Formats: sequence, C-alpha cells, structure tokens
Amino acid sequence: MKRIIIPVLMMFSAAGCGNGGNVNESEDEAMVTNDAPEVTFKPGASSDHTVKPQGPVTITYKIICAPVVGQPVAVDLQVKSTLGPQAITLSYRVNDSTAMQFSEDQTLQVSIAPTNDEAPSLQQVRVIPMREGRLFLNVSAIVQTDGGTISTVTAIPIQVGAAPREIQGNGEVMLDENGELIRSLPAKED
Repeated sequence: MKRIIIPVLMMFSAAGCGNGGNVNESEDEAMVTNDAPEVTFKPGASSDHTVKPQGPVTITYKIICAPVVGQPVAVDLQVKSTLGPQAITLSYRVNDSTAMQFSEDQTLQVSIAPTNDEAPSLQQVRVIPMREGRLFLNVSAIVQTDGGTISTVTAIPIQVGAAPREIQGNGEVMLDENGELIRSLPAKED
C-alpha cells in the first residue's frame, strides 16, 4: 500500500508545478478565454518592491557624512505634505541620551510651512553619537487640521563604526503568578 501512495503523490505534485507534468499545450489553450476581466494593476518600474501605506506627511532623510563617535553628524530631512500649505511641527528625539546627543545649537522642535509648489521642505538635524553601534534619531511631524491632529513618526537609523547592532531589552524580566517569564514595561513618570 505504501509503494502505491508515494508514486501517486509524486505524480500529483509534478502536475501542479506548471508545465513540468504531463499537460498538453492544447489543454492549456482550452483554458484561456476572451472573457477575462480587465486588469487594473499594470506593474511598473517599482513593482519589484512592496509599498506600504503612508500618512499625509512623508519624511525622507540622508545622512551626510560617515558617523564617527564624538563628531557631529548632519542628517538632511525632506518633509512633504499632502495636506496643502498647512504648518508642520517637527520634533526631534533620541531614546538614549548616553548613546547620542544633539548639537548645542540644535533646536528640538521647529515649525515649517510647506510651499504651494508641492516641493518638499528641507531641514537639517545635527546629532553627536557617543558610542558605536546602531543608534536612532526619532523625527515626528504633527499637522493640525479641522478634523484634529495628524502625526507621522520616522525612526532614522544611524550606524556608527563597525560595531554590530546591539539588541537592547526594555523593561524588566520577571515571573508572573503562573511561573512564566514576562517583561514589565512600567510607564515613565515625569
């Protein structure tokens, strides 16, 4: 019984792999009809990657020079809004002030007004990495609309030196009442 099942399974798997099985071309042609619905998606030059939905404010960035510990690094930002010429408030933040700091003359919040010609607004942020590894600059864009506040946050990775990425655990690992490991993430109180 086992000898019969294996060849039958192999025959079915080969037949399901395109023209690798015993399918005649005349059978393939018989399956094609002229009633096929119109295809609305036409793949273009960017069809080789996945596109995720975006908010009304898009933040793109470029790191100007090779990041070195203790030296300022300039990050150019391009901010584009689909909401028209409404003011955008940009806020800059780093999660770990021992790993990366802002330059002394860097403002942490700025308000920009997009132009009417739909060109992106340009900003530059200067940070100083304090150690090697992968560090992050968080940029948030906030727009006030009639319907409320809309925000977009972008985490900009800055690789400093050749040190590998260091995975840092947040919170505290503890046992729950069932003896299972859990991670406690208490809220920060200011």
